[in-house]
Amino acid sequence: MIQRIQSLWLLIVAITAFATYTLTLYSGKLPDGTVRDFLLADNFLLVIVIIALGLLALICLILFKNRKLQFKLSIFGVLFSFGFIFLEYLKVEGFKKDNGVISGSYQPGALLPIVMVAFFIMAARGIYKDEKLIKSMNRLR
Repeated sequence: MIQRIQSLWLLIVAITAFATYTLTLYSGKLPDGTVRDFLLADNFLLVIVIIALGLLALICLILFKNRKLQFKLSIFGVLFSFGFIFLEYLKVEGFKKDNGVISGSYQPGALLPIVMVAFFIMAARGIYKDEKLIKSMNRLR
């Protein structure tokens, strides 16, 4: 299972998804000078989506014998990750509007979903190469 490189990429996606849960997404300065952080745990929908992404990566990792399904789920993971990034952006904008944030910045927790997209793509590419290799080996038999 861990012998193939895409298994490592999928494991990194799962670790990244679960690490996103604990990190700050956005830190904003309020008009009174205090700093308020927006955590993933502050929004129930974001928590559900990030846990689903982590579980999707683990399921893909377990499905190493069924490469076609593993590839489809990896592509779905890429699309689902883009959806999470968009949803995260909308929730942070709502946080800024609701709290009257003057200035702020995105924190490393907000960048991890982009890393997840990259590793999902790398895993899908590795799965595709394996499937292509298996098909060529079957033709030689």
